[in-house]
Order: sequence, then structure tokens, then C-alpha cells
Amino acid sequence: MLPVFDEGVPAVLRGVGPLFETAEVFEWIKQAHPAVRANTAHDKIVALKRSWGLSPDDFHDPEAPQPGRAAEIYRDGGMVLDASPFLPTPDHDTFGDWITDARTRLGGEFCMQAPGLECASWDALGRLQALLHPVLRQTGPRTYRYNAFVGDYRRTPFGFHLDPHQEGVFQYVLEGRRRGLFWEGLTLSHEDAGWVEDTNGITSLGREPELVLELEPGDLVFWPGTHLHGFEAEGPSMGLSMVIDRISPRRREDVVAGLVSSTLGGAAALPPAISRAPLTVDDVVERRGPFSLAYERCDDALIIAVRGRTFDWPEPASIPAAMRLLDVLERHDGGPLPLRTLVDRCADSTLASEEICEVMTMLAELGYLR
Repeated sequence: MLPVFDEGVPAVLRGVGPLFETAEVFEWIKQAHPAVRANTAHDKIVALKRSWGLSPDDFHDPEAPQPGRAAEIYRDGGMVLDASPFLPTPDHDTFGDWITDARTRLGGEFCMQAPGLECASWDALGRLQALLHPVLRQTGPRTYRYNAFVGDYRRTPFGFHLDPHQEGVFQYVLEGRRRGLFWEGLTLSHEDAGWVEDTNGITSLGREPELVLELEPGDLVFWPGTHLHGFEAEGPSMGLSMVIDRISPRRREDVVAGLVSSTLGGAAALPPAISRAPLTVDDVVERRGPFSLAYERCDDALIIAVRGRTFDWPEPASIPAAMRLLDVLERHDGGPLPLRTLVDRCADSTLASEEICEVMTMLAELGYLR
């Protein structure tokens, strides 16, 4: 998954499954989105009684899963205001049983979006973490979640759309054949706003899709948050998205404070940076002192801490190469390190040998190397 994420364009990995099973995801939906908690009526009853000094019965089981956002059901391009009568219940033994029942009760084809399924069980959360761990190690802490799209809809009910708050999405196809359509969002203009996010599906596409992917059960499709996208499905379908948001759940100042503390072993007064001549590939360096450097991704930045000082990596395209370089430095045993050896190991198309020497010069000036 990481190579596809690094490439940064929509792509499909064929036949990677089974990553999940239809029956288990259907159970996660029932656990995370029980019909009894799908609307706010009982919350309002509780609020009313408390405002009048009464002690209402607690309608909410404190141990019940909390997905963070309610399930949404769409019919004819519009969202059903109260989804609770149409959600799956323990009486629906199979996914197919529920599809048939919901379609009958709704009077036609429909789509349900069920977010936050990782709250259904520790197994659900653990598998999400295991799959996304390589990506999250590179991005730094991010909000991430499952988001299931199920139903018998023919096209994404909220139209071809953008999710600029998302870093990227991996969607695993469990049921039904579907077609993914993609456009580079950064090339869209104001003229495209007339057909993007057309929930009624009555406006023709303003431009042909740049990429169309035919998908079937067992396929894993990826798209970055920069891309306009939507899906066309055939018959009952289930797709389980694994979503990574762009924004870190940690504030930048907290990240910086943690990095500074870790590279100093606490807090101390800092001497000024050392002025020195630029290093070249013919130089040999050595680590100074016992404390390590540290780094962390925060939003779109790579923040690097060196002996109590921090700086942002200047070039986003070379962040993965920079992280590999920092890891090599940290794993070094502390003896003399020829820069030519470091360049041979770490230079690539995004990080040139001259740039590595510039970084090493900065690390020497900040007291990490000598």
C-alpha cells in the first residue's frame, strides 16, 4: 500500500484479498450504527428533563460504540433525514436480506454511508491500524477511519466530488462490480463547478474522466485527496474505505515541544549554532553527544529536531528520502561516518548528493555532528 500512496495518483491493486469479509463488515455496521441510536430524539428528551431539574433515565449505554458520526442514507440524490428505520438490525441475518428489505421500504435504489466502523471491536480497529501503519509512519499522526459505502445505488449519490480534507483513501471492494472515475482536482477551474457534486445526476460531465478503473471484489483502489472522484455500481455493492485525513490530531506547538524535549533529554540552555565551512562528500563526520535527533510529520510538514532546535524540511517531494536519511543517521553506531557512504546509501532522484551534504552541514552547525 505504501508504494501506491507514495506515487500519489489513483491506482488499483488487483486481487489483494481477502482483507475483509462481507459478513463481518455487515456486523461492524450493526454494532457501530444500531437503529436505536440513529436519531437525536432521546438526546433531546434527556436535555429537556435535565433543564427542568429532573434526573432522566440514561438512554445511552456508556460502553456502546461511538462512531463519531451517524450513518447516512441517500435516496434519489438526497439524504434521508431520519435513517433509523432503514438501518440494519439483528433481525437481518445477511447483507443481502437487509438490501432487499431496505430497498422495499425506501421504494427504490439507495446508498448508505457508515463511518467509524473501527469502534465496533478491537479486531476491527487493529486490522485498520495494521494496514495503515506503513503509511501513518510516513505521514505522522493522522485521523483515520473506516467508511463503508453499501446499497444498490448506480452512482455515488452526492455526485463526483472532492474531499480536500483527506490525504488519501484506500477502498476495498467486497460486493458487486463498480467503476471508479477520476480527475486531477488541481487542474479544475471555476467552470467545472457547474457539474461537480451534482447530487441530482442530471448534469452531463463537463470533461471526460482522466482515469477509469473497473473494479471487482478483492480489488483495493487508492486515490489521493487531490482528485475528483465518484463511482458507478452494478447491483448490490459494498466498499470499505480506509480514510486518512490531512490534518494531524496534534497541534504543531505540541509536536515541536515534544521533539525539543526528546532531543535534549529534557530542557537546557542552548549554545549558539556553530559556524563552519560546508561539508563535501570527501568529509568524515561523527555524532556529538548521547542525544539523538528526532522528526515527526505534522499536517503537510516534516519537522526535524536537533539538540533542542527545530526546522521544517524545505521540499515536500523529498520528505520520504529525508526520513530514510535521518533513520540511517540514527542507526549509525556512533563511529566515524564518511559522507560518501551516506550519499551512496541515501541519494535518489528527489535528494541529490549536494543536498545531503547541505543537510549534514546544518546538523554539524546545530551540534549533532562534528
